[in-house]
Amino acid sequence: MATETITVLFTDLVGSTELLSRVGECAAEELRREHFGLLRAAVEPHGGREVKNLGDGLMVVFPSAVDAVAAAVEIQQLFELHNRTAAEALLIRVGVSLGDADVEDGDYFGVPVVEAARLCARAAGGEILIGEMVRMLARSRSGVELEPVGALELKGLDEPVETFRAVWLPVVADDVRPPLPARLAAAVAPNFVGRTAERELLETAWKAVGSDGARRVMLLAGEPGIGKTALSARFAEHVYDGGGVVVYGRSDEDLGIPYQPWIELLGQLIAVAPEAVLTEHVAERGGHLARLVPELARRIPVELAPAEDGDTERVLLFGCVIDVLERLSLTTPILLVLDDLHWVDRPSVQLLRQVVMSDRPLRVGILGTFRDSEVGVDHPIADLLAALHRQGGTDRINLRGLSDLDVLDLLERNAGHEMSDEGLALRDAVLAETNGNPFFVGEILRHLAESGAIYQDEAGRWVGEVDVRTVGLPVSVKEVVGRRIAGLGVETERLLSLAAVIGRDFEITLLAAVAQLDEDTVIDVCDAAVAGAVLQTTDAIDRYTFAHALIEHTLYDRLSPARRARAHRSVA
Repeated sequence: MATETITVLFTDLVGSTELLSRVGECAAEELRREHFGLLRAAVEPHGGREVKNLGDGLMVVFPSAVDAVAAAVEIQQLFELHNRTAAEALLIRVGVSLGDADVEDGDYFGVPVVEAARLCARAAGGEILIGEMVRMLARSRSGVELEPVGALELKGLDEPVETFRAVWLPVVADDVRPPLPARLAAAVAPNFVGRTAERELLETAWKAVGSDGARRVMLLAGEPGIGKTALSARFAEHVYDGGGVVVYGRSDEDLGIPYQPWIELLGQLIAVAPEAVLTEHVAERGGHLARLVPELARRIPVELAPAEDGDTERVLLFGCVIDVLERLSLTTPILLVLDDLHWVDRPSVQLLRQVVMSDRPLRVGILGTFRDSEVGVDHPIADLLAALHRQGGTDRINLRGLSDLDVLDLLERNAGHEMSDEGLALRDAVLAETNGNPFFVGEILRHLAESGAIYQDEAGRWVGEVDVRTVGLPVSVKEVVGRRIAGLGVETERLLSLAAVIGRDFEITLLAAVAQLDEDTVIDVCDAAVAGAVLQTTDAIDRYTFAHALIEHTLYDRLSPARRARAHRSVA
């Protein structure tokens, strides 16, 4: 039997029996796995070698006392971070000793092993107790304050053991998290109104991520300007204020950069990730991720192996992304915000699918936004949406316009006073034009104020003209509406311009006669406009309506006087 000088560390989960009876066997088993994951995340970067799993803790040996103390401190810090957002707090006690031990078949026996185990048993939850030899070797190099506890009588040892407590401090949250992404921080509206049910649904899903370790997908769908980004920003702020990590990536129209949203959000994560975690990742997975996220190579040394063939390289890359998310979400849940998925590239969707479908324990929430009017059956995310619906764990929220009470609340917040009858008339006029679309509501109100159509009287109350149509439309609204219409094609725009002359509601028979087209062709065009959120169907079979009065007005205003006059004659 060989003899070896070692530093040995024991850990123990406090109250594991009570935890089992409180949460049940399945939940307790999940927490137990999470507990061991946190322990190993702290031990391995400091050179610790796991000797055995003790059911409620680990026995680990280290090459030096300094490494053992550093690992013990990191264990407590990781669990403290975990407990900030967890429904069930996990308390760990740690004992550390040093000395000569007998080695047989990879296991260790002798005084330092017994001493470390007994110190661990005497420690309280969140406490680190160490022996005299550990203190002597670690006090000048560990940078950790070591408080004397006194001589403790420990079972199995002949003499009392001079014991010390390693003092550790919680990690400041801002030191281990990226800041709230600038795009989201800038989109947090000071006068956010409505969306109460939607926010409750998102917050409930996030609680499952933070407390149960469940992976959840949250999707916000709706037309341009409906408030997807504003709701995302408000929810992201809620997650961030609660201690979660928030990262953001978006897809840009026409850029076509493979993995664009993933490059952005993974770069934010890698920039602040602990070097030990990144080093461990590269040691196990290689440097494949650095091809996608150059920030990794700037943080730690990375050797790039020759690129594999396309399919193999993609599999390796996806595995690396999942591994990093697993390691980083172990201590703090992560919210991935993927904005503008209607412009997403196919490789990004493939990666998203792998993250969502992975069987790895990811404490990750995915919040995606997209314009449902731009997602057809051949869109890259169409198949994924269907798969998510079948799998479960996904909340899809289709945003609609603000209600009359929401718009009234917005008016009163901006004005700083309750609305009079004139204010209620203004609310109704704005709703009639915008159908509650938050962007349109805000732009119309701003335009009315800038044009002097509404103004503050001597008492400071907003009064004035409420006929929105006579004031004209702001340029911003014309641009947004025009862009949406242009996406349907020139012939569709021509036909809808004739429909705008008829009015907000129009019949197929009349429009076909004015346009000199057969009714089936007109129905095909109108159905395409419904899919593009420009028109809506009505209860009448042959009648359509513009989704917003603003769309009708924009189309009408874009007609030249000559064409407008001829269209009126045709309609008459």
